[in-house]
Amino acid sequence: MSLIFSKSCEYALQASLFLAQQPKDEYLLLRDISESLNIPHHFLSKVLQTLSRSGVVVSLKGANGGFSLARSPKEIKLIEIVRAIDGDKFLDDCILGFPGCGDKNPCPVHAQWKRAKEIVLNILNEKTLAVLGKELDPKLDLIARLTV
Repeated sequence: MSLIFSKSCEYALQASLFLAQQPKDEYLLLRDISESLNIPHHFLSKVLQTLSRSGVVVSLKGANGGFSLARSPKEIKLIEIVRAIDGDKFLDDCILGFPGCGDKNPCPVHAQWKRAKEIVLNILNEKTLAVLGKELDPKLDLIARLTV
């Protein structure tokens, strides 16, 4: 279970990385993505529809339809995917869940969490699907097996 992202966002990141590993302009069926990543079909459908509306993926209907990335993996930063699914304020809440936690009324770990959030945002703003795919390339089969 992720501490930072929703389950939908985790699935969106996994599916986007999976699509980034496919040949350019190849469309994959929802069923194939779902089975490859062991993500529930209906859940993944909603996630991919959201990514389609945000311009991260393209959806084609018909016999040759399916899902593909809307742009080159080099052009899609992880922050786009996270914001499409979890919104702009995904890191705004207190990590301990205290209402009103902030600089003026900090919880016991506010300062450390603030620094950690900056690191996370830097990673998401810098990493593209292409870069992450290269780093994960030998591990993609492992990811698919671990999600079983």
